[in-house]
Amino acid sequence: MRASEVRQRGAAERARHWRYAELPGVDLLRARYVRKTFAPHTHEHYVIAAVTSGVEIFRHRGIEEYAGAGSLALVNPDTPHTGRAQGPEGWRYGAVYPAPGLVAEIARETTTLRGAPGFAAPVLADPYATRLVHRVLRAAEEGDALTADTLLRATVTRLLHRNGGSLRARTVR
Repeated sequence: MRASEVRQRGAAERARHWRYAELPGVDLLRARYVRKTFAPHTHEHYVIAAVTSGVEIFRHRGIEEYAGAGSLALVNPDTPHTGRAQGPEGWRYGAVYPAPGLVAEIARETTTLRGAPGFAAPVLADPYATRLVHRVLRAAEEGDALTADTLLRATVTRLLHRNGGSLRARTVR
């Protein structure tokens, strides 16, 4: 397990990003941010961020979205977005970043989606899926590969069934 931990301006802000070798193609994160703001950026992987406290505001496709406790911020690969706390208490979340190939494999096995799968809405209120994400993280931290993989696949399947669609083909410029 390779991990990096960042503490920013005191104990209030912290982030732990790591990879678990037994869960290939997935980055993992636990974080609490108070003053941190994310400039517009993209990820090569999907973002499945489960908020446990506070509210994250993020600009996604030109609209400010709000993800509060019990909800998920969902961002498809290569989609520009930002991030910041709504209030002075900040926000706490755990996230999994599965690779596009892994999500496509899960979609083929568990859904009728064709083409590149993606999330239709950037915020989904789903306390159960939020707990699943945190259980994936816990299983990875504890070195339980079978549980981590099973829960990750269950999480992605649930999200694709509740909020999935096919991504539009991107135009090369």
